[in-house]
Amino acid sequence: MTNVRVLLIAALSMVLGFLMGVSALQTVTAQTAAKPAYLVASSRPIHPDKMAPYRAAAGPLATKAGLEILASGDPSAHVLEGAWSLSGGLTIERYRSMEDLLAFWNSPGYQEAKKLRAGHVEMNFIVAIEGR
Repeated sequence: MTNVRVLLIAALSMVLGFLMGVSALQTVTAQTAAKPAYLVASSRPIHPDKMAPYRAAAGPLATKAGLEILASGDPSAHVLEGAWSLSGGLTIERYRSMEDLLAFWNSPGYQEAKKLRAGHVEMNFIVAIEGR
């Protein structure tokens, strides 16, 4: 073989190896990427005018965990099947990951902030689910 052919084969082998590595890295990154987590809460305000201290304390902690409020409102307005028997509103929040959501939820700061809503809102339920 001539030196040019050897160099050409070596160069093509290196490019092919690089492309295979990039493809494998993209596959691994996609498989290990954190899935978002969603918090769904149903609540009935009792004293909405007294919730500002709770929002001021909890808001920055939730934002740090990646909070994005996706929807908030009265679900009884558009019940598509079944019956909605709870009074109050429904909120859907998205977080970067379940790990981030739970770290926020279980943090000492949020546990203290939750006390600020006591007596001002009745929580029907709060659930967390992992997204896709």
